[in-house]
Amino acid sequence: MKQFSIYRLDHLSVVEVTGADASTILHNLTTNEVRSLSDLEGRETFVTDVRGKMLGHVCLFRHRGGLRLVGPAGQSEAICSHIDRYTIREDATAEIQDSEFVGFVITPELAAEFGFGSHDEVALRSFPCDTEIEDVTLQEVRWLGQNSFLLCLPVTQAERALDILSSLVPVGSKVQCTDLTKQHVGSETAFHQARVVAGFPWYGVDLDESNLPQEADRDSETISFTKGCYLGQETVARLDAMGQVQKKLVRWEITGGVPAPGTSLLADEKKVARLTSVASTEEHGVLAIGFSRRSHFEKGASAIGVIESDAGEAPETAIHGTVL
Repeated sequence: MKQFSIYRLDHLSVVEVTGADASTILHNLTTNEVRSLSDLEGRETFVTDVRGKMLGHVCLFRHRGGLRLVGPAGQSEAICSHIDRYTIREDATAEIQDSEFVGFVITPELAAEFGFGSHDEVALRSFPCDTEIEDVTLQEVRWLGQNSFLLCLPVTQAERALDILSSLVPVGSKVQCTDLTKQHVGSETAFHQARVVAGFPWYGVDLDESNLPQEADRDSETISFTKGCYLGQETVARLDAMGQVQKKLVRWEITGGVPAPGTSLLADEKKVARLTSVASTEEHGVLAIGFSRRSHFEKGASAIGVIESDAGEAPETAIHGTVL
């Protein structure tokens, strides 16, 4: 796995919500704080249905008088339909803009050299983009860990991404603009390897509409337990009161081979985990994200599995997993 500092994502969900009541509508449909957001501030949040199940996992920002939701591809239609369904007399309009933008994810290490660091574990930040090109945004997303950022550009400007990013580098940064324009940009496949190493779940891969917010194990980043009522809040609050879900995503270290997503792990001949994303790296070995039962939530818990062979009579390969 080659290390990159910037990754290109051609496929994202991008939804713009505008209107006098946009904040109120989204506040009522998401797990995190929305109404109190200041300009250029954001939150990681789930969009939930009446059962408390997640319809989306996005970063939400106050943006140009409205709100922007950005996240993994494939969510926009469901999110917009959901917003439309619960907008009766309110002034709020949701618009899908997926095809208009391309994203470039910046690692925390490179962002730190820019001077973009932050110690806030909840709030996400946007940076002003003083460029001659319209609709450029630079926003914190944490997809590769604390202080990773997303440069979002019009598709027509994609090939100028490094030049545009260079123009946004603050004066006095450790990064020289000439060095930045020579950066090799990682592919979407390489990005997913990196975000597995960082332990970030991807909606549509690790999570879907069957999951409850707490099953993502990102409560502190995504859920406000003091914001008041929202759709599905009773289920989320009840799970919080119970203290624990029956399954949740955890990070695994795998030895013995590289399993495919969907591989099950067992303990005492019982299925205790299902892997959803896997990354094979030179530096960290084989890491995975996957759902685990309560018996395997804690660091150090272990389980075994097999990699089935496609070569006919070849033996299966035994693997061992340890929760990180």
